[in-house]
Amino acid sequence: MVMRSLLALAALAALAACSSEPPLPPAQTAKAIRVEHVRVKYAAAFAPGESQLPPTEATRLNTFLDQSGMAPGDRAYVAASSSDPLASARVGRIASLLALHGLGIEPVAPPPGGIEPNQVLVLVDRYVAEPPACPDWSDDPSGTHDNTTSSNYGCATLNNLAQMIANPRDLDEGRDLAPANGDVSADAMLRYRTGAVLPLSSQSASGGASSSSGASAGMSSSAPSQ
Repeated sequence: MVMRSLLALAALAALAACSSEPPLPPAQTAKAIRVEHVRVKYAAAFAPGESQLPPTEATRLNTFLDQSGMAPGDRAYVAASSSDPLASARVGRIASLLALHGLGIEPVAPPPGGIEPNQVLVLVDRYVAEPPACPDWSDDPSGTHDNTTSSNYGCATLNNLAQMIANPRDLDEGRDLAPANGDVSADAMLRYRTGAVLPLSSQSASGGASSSSGASAGMSSSAPSQ
């Protein structure tokens, strides 16, 4: 009887010792790529009383479209002032130029700040992949002893993915499976065989144009309006 009591007291003491142990630290927040949605804007300037773009302005628009990273089948938003008597003709001219790139248009209302006289806005939605803050050696790199991952876990993989992904929007919302675009692969092979390989871009993955690279072409970027 005495032995049983001693064993019971020993068990209670062991349980008390276990309950006094500090709780395990919470697991660190998993690192992830942050996808930002930006709207790149180009203001196409027409001469007063004209519905045709000057050649220099048409060249700048083509540069903007090339830098925006749009692919055939994409759509751009176009906004014109409601007080512009030539708005319809000017939007039609923009639509014809975009059609040469295989792009469609979707008319939208002017922004709250309005539109400058003799201008038509061309708006393109882009998605930017922002890698996590890495490297992260905030904990002991020799190893953790609390059954959690290292603070630097996943850094290399996520940074590489953010740099390589063709369209960052795919990280937020996947696309429907469709036949592959053979023209892209064929063009790449042709450039390789003819010694016209394109140089690697020094820009980070952005799914389109960056505001700095397009500043000279009349581009600007802003957060999209809801």
